[in-house]
Amino acid sequence: MKHTLAKWVTGTLLVCSCSTYTSVYAAEATPTPVAEQISQALNTESYTLGVNAYLWGSTLVRLERIARQYTDVSKPQASTSYRAPLNQFGHARQLPGPADTDMPTANQDTLYSSAILDLSQGPIVLSVPEVKDRYYVIDLFDMWHNLFKYVGTRATGSQSHQYLIVPPGWEKPKDLPYDLTVVEAPTTKVWLWGRTQVFGEQDYPAVHAIQDGYKLTPLAVYEGKAKHVKTKALAKQPGDEADPLRFFVELGEYLKANPVDERQRALLGQFAKIGLTKDGFDRERLTPQAQQALAKAIKDGENIVSAQIGNPANVINKNGWNYSFVLDQFGDDNALRSMIAHPYLGGQGAIEALYPLAYTDAKGAPLTGKKNYTMHFDQAPPVGAFWSVTVYDAKSKMLIDNSLKRYALNSQSPLQKNEDGSFDLIFSHQKPTGAKQSNWLATPESGFYVITRLYIPSKPILDMKWTVPAITAESSTQ
Repeated sequence: MKHTLAKWVTGTLLVCSCSTYTSVYAAEATPTPVAEQISQALNTESYTLGVNAYLWGSTLVRLERIARQYTDVSKPQASTSYRAPLNQFGHARQLPGPADTDMPTANQDTLYSSAILDLSQGPIVLSVPEVKDRYYVIDLFDMWHNLFKYVGTRATGSQSHQYLIVPPGWEKPKDLPYDLTVVEAPTTKVWLWGRTQVFGEQDYPAVHAIQDGYKLTPLAVYEGKAKHVKTKALAKQPGDEADPLRFFVELGEYLKANPVDERQRALLGQFAKIGLTKDGFDRERLTPQAQQALAKAIKDGENIVSAQIGNPANVINKNGWNYSFVLDQFGDDNALRSMIAHPYLGGQGAIEALYPLAYTDAKGAPLTGKKNYTMHFDQAPPVGAFWSVTVYDAKSKMLIDNSLKRYALNSQSPLQKNEDGSFDLIFSHQKPTGAKQSNWLATPESGFYVITRLYIPSKPILDMKWTVPAITAESSTQ
């Protein structure tokens, strides 16, 4: 039987006839189409792995950046800020306006509280006071934006309580105080994100008193074994801002502090081909062409993440509103996880709150300040806590400046009702006249979107037997 073996060796074709042991060599080594194809294929592989690494790792990079941003108090803080030093609570003392850009798509119904915990420096006790007269929640997120614990009105009730937040693998001592409920965090850093309902500016003092009752205490101090525990600040954000591959530099460093679980190790193992391992990012292993492919992967990965808001696999569209029921159950949908961690940072699961979002009107046309719109409610949304409707600029994701300084309408708003008890919300760039102003929300001159918030949604909402009314464009334009 005759077998022929062909090899490309440094650009030289070698043909061996096993039956005759004769060899033919190309006279000179020259660039070949096959060599170019190999190079292109390897660059495509680097690009593909780079995109997948971005979708997977951008949530971790985002939360680690947030950890540093939200603990940076080197400058004076505004009253809307919730920044605070590591292992301490920061509280917004008034509702944000259009100029307050720390939190995209900020609500107008609650005052925010925030704390970044570094449990590598020891377990920390979270104490909450009794809160009976209003809704509140404190969400506990790990550095992959997994919401692993709800504390608040729906989940834990209105009574005061103490929770001991511990790092992964912590061994419970025998003499632990009996009044502490242990909560094991998946990562050594944790983000606490709180919301406390506010009933207008006159209600600020009452909310401030509740916020001041949210306490964080090192376990040793709580037990009386120490008077004070010194906190070491987080390391600065790694990498060079001008480096097109800074994302991978950061991801590599953050993976050192956030070991992946066993289920994710196989995925991480694939990224060794692009220099990314649990030990960091090594670009020296990559060709210049592969590095260019990774730089492009970062940009394209960002676009893929942004597009998830329109991905039918992630949302249910009803009357122009996009519903997502998986904001705390991402599974392996890394692109969705990353999208929530970026413009919709801190989103909660459907059982706690739903956030139907509309970029279009009832006919599917994009919302624009060049048109006037109405939203008709036959009844108030059937929620256990409260509802609200808020308008945001499509580009900046910030609130819309207007002469009334009103940015949302909600359960507490003095809305003008129709004779049958129904009501209509009005969206327009120009302020209407007369009684209609009570139901008006300002829009920008260009594109915008609207979020309806439904806190502690009822079963009819969760089953979508009650849905948010469509936004309907008026026939005339301004």
